[in-house]
Amino acid sequence: MRDHRVHAVLFAAGVAGVVAAATAARAETIEETVYVETALDTDHDGKPDRIYLTVSRPTGGSALPTVYTVSPYSLGGNDVANHGVDVARLPQDEDHGLGPAAAGARKTRDAARTFLAATREAALARGYAAVAAHSLGTGRSTGCPSVGDDTEAEAAKTVIDWLNGRARAFDGQNREVKATWANGKVGMTGVSYDGTLPNMVAATGVAGLEAIVPVSAITSWYDYYRANGLVVSPDGYAGEDADVLGKYIVRPTGCAAAIDAIARTMGRETGDFTRFWQDRDYIARAASVHAAVFIMHGQSDWNVRQRHAIRWWEALSGQVPLRMWLGRGGHGYPDRSDVMDQTYAWFDRYVKGMDNGVENSAPVEVESPAGAWAGQQAWPHERTAAKTLYLNAAHALAAAPAAAAAATFTDAGKTRTLEDLVGQPTGDDAARLAFVTAPFAAATKLSGTGHVRLTLAVQNRHAANVTVAVVDYDAGGDGTVVTRGWADPQNHADLAAGEPLALGQSYELRFDLEPKQYDFAAGHRLGVVVASTDYDHTIRPDAGTRLAVTLGEASSVELGLSGL
Repeated sequence: MRDHRVHAVLFAAGVAGVVAAATAARAETIEETVYVETALDTDHDGKPDRIYLTVSRPTGGSALPTVYTVSPYSLGGNDVANHGVDVARLPQDEDHGLGPAAAGARKTRDAARTFLAATREAALARGYAAVAAHSLGTGRSTGCPSVGDDTEAEAAKTVIDWLNGRARAFDGQNREVKATWANGKVGMTGVSYDGTLPNMVAATGVAGLEAIVPVSAITSWYDYYRANGLVVSPDGYAGEDADVLGKYIVRPTGCAAAIDAIARTMGRETGDFTRFWQDRDYIARAASVHAAVFIMHGQSDWNVRQRHAIRWWEALSGQVPLRMWLGRGGHGYPDRSDVMDQTYAWFDRYVKGMDNGVENSAPVEVESPAGAWAGQQAWPHERTAAKTLYLNAAHALAAAPAAAAAATFTDAGKTRTLEDLVGQPTGDDAARLAFVTAPFAAATKLSGTGHVRLTLAVQNRHAANVTVAVVDYDAGGDGTVVTRGWADPQNHADLAAGEPLALGQSYELRFDLEPKQYDFAAGHRLGVVVASTDYDHTIRPDAGTRLAVTLGEASSVELGLSGL
C-alpha cells in the first residue's frame, strides 16, 4: 500500500500532449488554497478538523465540473518499523508475542505525486477544475487519521459537500471561501490508498460524486491485512499492519492516542473479522454507491490483491455503470498508453454528461501475460464454468473423488518459501501436499475466484497457517504459482471469532483463493498445493506443525475453467 510506484506509461504520448497543453495554459488558471471545515474533532482540540486542499481552475470559468484527488501521502511519510513476523509459535496458539520489530521497506512516493500532478494538468486541459486534498490527519490537514473508517471517509466527503454549497471553507486568513465556480459534479481517481479514498467516499452515497476511477484500490481493509482468520502481510511489507500505516501517514504531533487506539483494537493476536475491520469494509456499504465506477487493477498485484477489485465489481454489478481493466502487472496503473484518455472519457460521460459512447466499450478487458488486451462480457470469463476437482491420493487432482484417505505434512515454517514448496508435484516433499491433473490436451483458461474445501486436523498445535496454491506445471514438472489463498482453521465455523483446535480433530475449512484469469498451455498440468506457512505473506513460526488432510470427497477445489 505504501509502495506508490506508478508505471511510466502515464507519460506516454497520450498523457504527454495533455500535460504540455495544460502547462502552456497555466498562466490562465487561478490557484487557491483553502481549508474545508468538517463536523469532526478527531484530535480533540475543541476545533473542527479542517481538510487542506488546493484548487486549480480556469480564469473566468463558471459552472465547472471537478476532478478531485485526496491523498495521505502528500508530504511523504514518517520513519516507522513493521511488526516482527518471525515467531516460535503463532500468537493464536499461545501467547508468545510477535517477536522483535522488523524495519519495513520504505519506498518513494515521488511517482505518485507526479501522477497527481499529471491528473491536475489533464483535468485543466479538458475543462475541469482540479482539486487536490490532504486526507484527514495527514499533510497540512488537521485531525487524526483512522486508516479507513467512517471518520476518514466523512472528512474526504466534506470536500464534495463544499463544492455543492453544503459545507464551509476558509483561506489562510480565516476568511470564508465559497466554490461559486463549481457546478457540484465531481469525479475522483487515484492509485492505492489514493484510490481507496474514492471507494470510501462513494460508499457514503454523497450527492455530487458522479464517477470514480479507483486503481489498485482497497475495498475492505480486512482483505488487505487479514485473510480468512489469518494475519497476513501485503507483498513487500512483512509485518505491516493498520497501526504501522497510521504511524507512517500521521502528521507529526497530536494523534498518539488515536494511533494507539488502532493498535489496541485491530487485533493482531488473531485474524478475526472484528468490529474494527467491519468498520473498514466498503463492500458492506456498496448499496449506497451511485457513482459510475471504472476499476483498474493488476492481476499480479500482491500488495492490494485482486480480490479487492473483484469483490467491488460483484457488489456493484447491475447497480451503477461499471467497467473494469485487469492488467498483467502489479501495484499501479495498467501498462496502456490510453489510461488517461479513458479515465477522462469516463469522467466526460458521467461527470459532464457527454454522449461519447464509452459505455459501449467491453465491460471487462484483461491483459494476457504476453501483453495482449482482450475484451470480455463478464467476469469470470463467459467461456468458463465452475468445475470441482478433488484432492485424491497418489497426487491426483480429478473431477471424481477417490476413496477417502489421509495424507500428512509438516510445516516448514520460516525456512522455505511457497515458490520452493511447489516444485516437482509428484516428488516426495514432507512440507507440502501436491495434486495435479492430467496434461491438458488443449489450452485451458482459468477465470474467477477459486473456492477451497479442506478437511484437516492439526496434530500437535492448537493453531496453524493453511496456504493453498494453484500452480501451472510444465512438462518438466517446474511449477509457477498462479494464485493462492490463506486461512486459519481456528475460524472454520466463524470468521469473527476463532477457537483453539483440539489436537488431532478434523475440521472442515472453506475459503476463497485470490481471483485470477490465466491461460494454461496445452501439455501443462494444473496443480493444487496444500502447505502451511507462506513465507512472504503469513506470520512465520518455527517449523514442525503437523497437519493431516482427509483426501477424496472431503477435500476439493472449485475453479472456473474452460475445456475441462
